[in-house]
Amino acid sequence: MTKRYIPLITESDKELPYFLVNAGQHWNQEHVVRPNGYLYQWIQCVEGEGEVLLDGKAYRVKEGMAMLLFKGTAHEYYAVSSSWIVDWVVFDGHQVDAFLKRSAGIAASGVYYVSRPDILLARIHNVLDIGQSDSALKGIQCSSVIYALLTDIVQYTSELPNNSATSLNFKLKPLFDYIEQNYNRPLSLESLAEVTGVTPHHLCNLFKKTTNIRIFQYINSIRIKKSKELLLQNPQMQVKEIACLSGFEDANYFCSVFKKHEQLSPNQFRKIHY
Repeated sequence: MTKRYIPLITESDKELPYFLVNAGQHWNQEHVVRPNGYLYQWIQCVEGEGEVLLDGKAYRVKEGMAMLLFKGTAHEYYAVSSSWIVDWVVFDGHQVDAFLKRSAGIAASGVYYVSRPDILLARIHNVLDIGQSDSALKGIQCSSVIYALLTDIVQYTSELPNNSATSLNFKLKPLFDYIEQNYNRPLSLESLAEVTGVTPHHLCNLFKKTTNIRIFQYINSIRIKKSKELLLQNPQMQVKEIACLSGFEDANYFCSVFKKHEQLSPNQFRKIHY
């Protein structure tokens, strides 16, 4: 059933980091041309096929795909099948641009594959349910759902099929398990690449894309976590022994990494928390 919700946007709503402007469900999408752009839009295909024009290029949008349109970006979109059914949400807010560009690493409008379309569609349906409710806090509730939608975009979408953060994380699970079990041993990039069945170079790129940190930064974070447990469980054990048991061959390097992570030396950490 087709639904649409257009909230009354107050001045206090506009002060929210994210706020809803418009939302629709099971919409038979008409031809839209906006040479001056519009607000932020997430338009997800439910059935049929459409096409969006961005910077003079045409991108097909099929079931299991969606388009994210940035505020002020010129665009045009239309059905290429007999009908093009979409669910959509229009939103704005003073934190949207920063979240997309800094946290999500999305710099501009684009078309995305969605690994869990049900999760993102559920966010849109949630907004519509809020619109039909008697709540006096609709603006805040919708703001929360928009933020959740944006975090879902980070986790479940990608420009290539089966390449979302969640999918990549699943591919790296054997590596995470291996590091957890072998953090106290010397770990080389080559041995880690063998676990995942890819080249060392590809592993570095894959790991950085998935976790947003370098692989040896992650290993050090695991080792520091283990060292904190050892520091508190063994109050008489010397720091150099803790370093060795945590996978650090050099005690001075261990202390340097520990202080960078915790803003305390190992002994200061032990004194405060023990």
